[in-house]
Amino acid sequence: MFEAEARWLRQALDAFPVERLSPLLNLGSSDAHFRETAQPWIETELFQPLRRRGIDIVHIDRRQGAGIDISADLADPAEVDRLRQLRPRALLCCNLLEHVRRPERLASHCLELLPAGGLAFVTVPFSYPHHRDPIDTMYRPRPEELAALFAGARLREGRILGAGASYSDEIRRRPWLLLRHLARLPVPFLSLARWRRSMAKLYWLAAEYRITCAVFEKE
Repeated sequence: MFEAEARWLRQALDAFPVERLSPLLNLGSSDAHFRETAQPWIETELFQPLRRRGIDIVHIDRRQGAGIDISADLADPAEVDRLRQLRPRALLCCNLLEHVRRPERLASHCLELLPAGGLAFVTVPFSYPHHRDPIDTMYRPRPEELAALFAGARLREGRILGAGASYSDEIRRRPWLLLRHLARLPVPFLSLARWRRSMAKLYWLAAEYRITCAVFEKE
């Protein structure tokens, strides 16, 4: 999650009173180290303000770890039924849809978790290179395409957000990454798919990363 993305989510959440948001499920939460150390703005920009408002947050991930409240597979209908017992009023589905082979099923399961009037805050890359976690289907929707995925919900807000970052920022932190691209350049025959991904990533040396952001209300 980018800092600009965390700030957008906080502003979107601030538009609703506590009773519309709590309890709030954070789907695909990762662990506390990721949220507080690797990307500390997730904690400071997003979750600290929510807790100060008295919103109950439940962190949910497929794996187990410190800071993960519930381990659950969101592709499993039985697990979705179990999570529904928490009676969430809202949920975060951030940077998940590009990592599943059937994003429409995940979107459907998100809405199944919510009551009528429940809120889903969704982000997904719009302009961003291939990144495995463990897969990346390269699902990169516009807001209207994302709205079609969340059938049965009203799109309250949708926009494409500039992340204020690019691949050049990563290169400045880890300049040896550029050497890896140069090493692959003359040998596409070793792995054509990997070569194409490596060359395509160079586009974002100058192009800003962008994220599709949306708020849905279940009808």
